[in-house]
Amino acid sequence: MTRIPLFPLRTALFPGVTLPLRIFEQRYLRLVSESMRAGEGFGIALIRSGREVGGSADVWPYGLLVEIVDWSQGEGGLLNIAVSGHRRFRILQTEPEEDGLLYAEVEWLPPEQIEPVPEDCDGLVALLEELKTHAAMMHLGFEPVESANALSWQLAQLLPLDDAEREDLLAMATPLERIARIAESVKRWAVD
Repeated sequence: MTRIPLFPLRTALFPGVTLPLRIFEQRYLRLVSESMRAGEGFGIALIRSGREVGGSADVWPYGLLVEIVDWSQGEGGLLNIAVSGHRRFRILQTEPEEDGLLYAEVEWLPPEQIEPVPEDCDGLVALLEELKTHAAMMHLGFEPVESANALSWQLAQLLPLDDAEREDLLAMATPLERIARIAESVKRWAVD
C-alpha cells in the first residue's frame, strides 16, 4: 500500500492523456507545491458525490497517478498546470487532512501489456480522429494512437460516458476488453 494525496475532479482522466488544471484553493496549491518539490506525482480520482471546490468530496474507488508536465503562474495567485496520467490505482481508504486535502491509501493496478490495434477497429479509430478535431477537445493532449491501449484510453476520455462507465473502463485489466465495451456503447448509441 502507498499513501498519496488526491485531487478529486468532476472530470475523469485516463492514462496517456494530458489535462490542463487551474489551481486556486490553498490545499491544492500545497499539493502542487509539495508534488513539484518532491518530484512525485499525485492522484486524481473522479468525484462520486460532493463538490470540486470547497468542502469535501467522496470519490470513486479507482484513480490515476499523474505527473505535472507544465505549469505557469496566472493572475491573482492562480496556478495553471498540465498533468499527464500514468499509473492506475484502487483506493483502499481516504482521510482528509486539517486543511481538507484528501489522502488515500492505494494499491497499484498491474501495468498493462501493450496490444496492437485490432484490424476490425477502423471505425473506432475514425471516430476518435473526428472527436479530436472538435474545438472543445483541443485542450487535451493526446499521444499518437499506436496501440489498442492508446485507442481505448482516448476514446474513454472523449466519449459521453457516465461516471460509472468511466470507472469500469479505468478498472479493466486489458485494452481489448475496454475496446469491446466501448464498441458496445457506440453501437447502442447508433441504435438509439
